[in-house]
Amino acid sequence: MKKSILLSATFLSLFALAACSNSKTSGNQTKKESSSISSKKEEKSSVSSSKVPLDSKTSDSKTATAESMNNSTSSSQADPKKSQTAQTSSTPLSGYSTDQIEYARVTEAILKYYNYTYHPVSISVVKNGVNHQVFPFSGSVVVPQDTVTLTFSSDNTMAGTMIVTYSSNHNGSINFYKDPNHYQDERYLKDPDWVKEESQKLLNSMKTLEIPTSYDNEASQIISKIDIK
Repeated sequence: MKKSILLSATFLSLFALAACSNSKTSGNQTKKESSSISSKKEEKSSVSSSKVPLDSKTSDSKTATAESMNNSTSSSQADPKKSQTAQTSSTPLSGYSTDQIEYARVTEAILKYYNYTYHPVSISVVKNGVNHQVFPFSGSVVVPQDTVTLTFSSDNTMAGTMIVTYSSNHNGSINFYKDPNHYQDERYLKDPDWVKEESQKLLNSMKTLEIPTSYDNEASQIISKIDIK
């Protein structure tokens, strides 16, 4: 009887020890699994957090590249326009002063008006102030505005020379009259009344002439010959 009781007690003790051992083993496994899961979560979190800056940089890089391409496209589109403007602004008379261009254009327009086809061998310019006398003699009427007298010649002879006096209308046109090449009549010196009458006639004969730019090629061939007095 005592042996049975001792065996039973021993069996119970062994069972209790086995249960405790299993409980500890299970607890250790649970802790290990929990630790492993936590470690994996931390690794995922670390990987995820490390990807954020890269994605951000990639996005910024793509944006910067797109902006650079847009700017490059805009520049390439703008440059041809500038180049085209520069080309269209260049004319056969580029490099000369405004006055020189005016005198060359007026000379060519007057030559065309009188149906002359020659290129002048010489061109002289005299700027007149206000109240310039139509004739350089006593009794002559005057032109109230500023004028310019152009003298140009086909061969530097009196017969081949033309003298015109003009005033600008500041709208692309001029008023001009043709001066005499010479003054041989004695009345220029002796009869102021006659001079006044004749000079008024000449002033009344002034013509209005448009000065186009269509003769610029011809004007470019004579502009270097202009001598401004």
